[in-house]
Formats: sequence, structure tokens, C-alpha cells
Amino acid sequence: MAFFPMFIDITGAKCLVIGSTDAVLRRSDALLDFGAKVMVKTKDEFTPGDIQGCKMVLVDTDDEEINLQISMMCKDAGIPVNIVGHPNLGTFSFPAYLREGNLVGAFSSSGHSTALAKFLVNKEKEVLTPKLGELNEMLGKWKQPIEELFPQKSAQNSAFEQLIDYALCYDGIPTDEEVEELLGAISMTL
Repeated sequence: MAFFPMFIDITGAKCLVIGSTDAVLRRSDALLDFGAKVMVKTKDEFTPGDIQGCKMVLVDTDDEEINLQISMMCKDAGIPVNIVGHPNLGTFSFPAYLREGNLVGAFSSSGHSTALAKFLVNKEKEVLTPKLGELNEMLGKWKQPIEELFPQKSAQNSAFEQLIDYALCYDGIPTDEEVEELLGAISMTL
């Protein structure tokens, strides 16, 4: 089974977590980190009506029959479901991730090896630093002005690449004045 990687906005979304294992509670913490409204139920507290209106459901109980029933209910209702430790029962995998502001790097082994995904996240910490999170915010701030200044997509890409190179070469986030100066110089070369 191979999962397609994608990022979705879950800000304010109702997400249901069924179970109280460390694994499922870590995942509920991740949902909270991205702004979801998380409801946690034990397997004894769960009722089928709990899934109504959910953006996604995470399950980790010690009862394989309940895991299967919840999986089928969610699939029938078109609700993405993740059954911890049973990727074949779910419709999405939960990645190991690293976040710096709005910049997110994630790895999934499609359920084959969470240890490998965690290893890759730890390696990514060397690259995905707080500085890159700040750079991402600065680039987001300048996205619309750059699109207006450079109507062609190739020129926009070139401007962003040069701003990134500048930030990484000079080990700092350019000030607004430096960005304006750089964009002026770039516009003369394109």
C-alpha cells in the first residue's frame, strides 16, 4: 500500500481520537499543534454518532473487531481514518514531521517503519532550522508583491530563488529594505 503525500488545513476541524495509548495521544497532540479541535474517547465511550462531522478519525484500541468496525464506518461515511499499527485498515498514514512556523517537513513509511520515518525527521532537524521558518514567513510576506512585479512564473521563481540564496549565503533574513533593493536589481536582469 502506498499513500499519496498531501497537506490539508485542519484548523478548527473536528477530529476524533479513539483510544488512550501513547501512540494515539501523540498523534492527537500533533492534531492540536495544527489547530484541530480534538475529541478523545475511550473505546467504551465511543458511539457511532461520534464520527459525524469529523474531518478525520484516529483509532488505537486493543480490540481488533472495534478497530475494524470503526474503520468500515469511517470509510462508508467518507471520513479519513487511521488505525494505529494497521495501515491496511486505514485510508491515510500519519507522518513523522518537523515544524518551524508554517514550514513543515514530513516523512511516511506507509506503515512499514515508523522508526525510519522518525530517523529521517531527526536528520531533517539539521536542515529545517528556525531560520528557515523565519525565511518562509518573510517569503510569504513578499509573495504577492513579487507576483505583481514579475508577471511571468519563471521570473517569480527566479526572484524567490535569488532571495533564498541571499538569505542562506549571508546567514540572515533580509530586511524589507534589502528585499526591495534585491528585487530592483533582479528586475533589471530579467
